[in-house]
Amino acid sequence: MKVLILSPDQLHRYNWGHALFRREIGCQHDVVYYGDGYPKYNPNLTVLQIIHKVYKKDKPDYILTYGWRYSVPFKGMGEIKDIPKVHINVDYVEPFIHKQNIFFAENKYDLIFAVTQRAVDAHIKNNVCDKIRFLPFSVDTKIYKNLNLKKENKVLAAFTDRVDVYPHRTAARRALEKAGIILIKKRVVQKKLVECINRCKITLTSNNRFKSLSMRYTETLGCGGFLMADKPDDLDLLGLADEKHLVIYKNLDDLVDKAKYYLNPKNESKRHKIAMQGMEFVREHHSCERRVQEMTKIIKEELGI
Repeated sequence: MKVLILSPDQLHRYNWGHALFRREIGCQHDVVYYGDGYPKYNPNLTVLQIIHKVYKKDKPDYILTYGWRYSVPFKGMGEIKDIPKVHINVDYVEPFIHKQNIFFAENKYDLIFAVTQRAVDAHIKNNVCDKIRFLPFSVDTKIYKNLNLKKENKVLAAFTDRVDVYPHRTAARRALEKAGIILIKKRVVQKKLVECINRCKITLTSNNRFKSLSMRYTETLGCGGFLMADKPDDLDLLGLADEKHLVIYKNLDDLVDKAKYYLNPKNESKRHKIAMQGMEFVREHHSCERRVQEMTKIIKEELGI
């Protein structure tokens, strides 16, 4: 299919997972990327003018925007009537829902994907579009993979730890440090993150205040990393199971106990088994390649393309 993706070029951002997913769409379809950072981008053009600029005779099968913040600069979307319009929404939470509802009312999308079931339900409740579907995060398994490196470090605990957004991350770090467990806290991104996950025995995360399952799950498991996390929403929806693909801790005491247990050399084989099972599951079910295929199938079914 021919797809026009209106979004900034974010391949060099620290959280490049979103851009890697959009890049995979281009591996499977005939895609034109247009937005800030791409060649010949003109911020003054309306969506209709963009279409006339990049498609001389024909037109795309559908237009895709990604993330409402990054989609606001593209003006005139609501005026497009003859081309299906699809949006992937990443954050649909307070205090921004009212602004997003206005954005959706103006742009009149034909199909909206949301990355969490909570967001799907909220979109439906607010009646922002007739068609809302669940499309969880995935991972580029060509980049996030097992490098077979020696596990030289104990726990990777490198993440954004704003207490207003991630209320338990700082406490989780402190609990492990108080227990004498050595942590890597310095922020690492992109391919350095892949290497770091591969070199650490445990990767730690804690969810945001909405209990949303983040990209760190698929990133870690895609690398064959051993992930410890407090339980997020959607874990079961993604088919991920505690003590099979990752390890869930119930509270800080449980975190410390389980971290010590799985760091014990006697339990290395158990830790390795869970990590490998998690890797195999994510690479089979939650790769960007698989997710784009699922998205394409939904678009064809819902929009008749």
